[in-house]
Amino acid sequence: MGGLLVFLGGGFGALIRYFLYLILPKNCAFPLGTLCANFFGCFIATVVFTYFITKGDLHPHYKILLITGFCGGLSTLSALSLEVLCFIQSGEYLKAALYILTSLLICVISVILGVALVKKYV
Repeated sequence: MGGLLVFLGGGFGALIRYFLYLILPKNCAFPLGTLCANFFGCFIATVVFTYFITKGDLHPHYKILLITGFCGGLSTLSALSLEVLCFIQSGEYLKAALYILTSLLICVISVILGVALVKKYV
């Protein structure tokens, strides 16, 4: 059952990531689709995980579906890594470093927001 849940969640997460890529501007300093996917993936994973730890009444299948599947398909550090490599290969070292720092910062912020949200409303 777990494998099916990861498959379904991962497919839906990847689809959302693709839609973010399609709808967000492409002429920005950073790949916004990946940046947003990583933010939302970290945020949703944190909300689900914090709720699971705090309340404990969430069935483990939801954790597998949402964190491992959906957030794993949505948040993609592999894409981020390849994008950083492209910046490096084109000689844009400062841009690569700023993109890494920006990505890390927004993911940490999303985790802080997720914990705060669950603590406030759960």
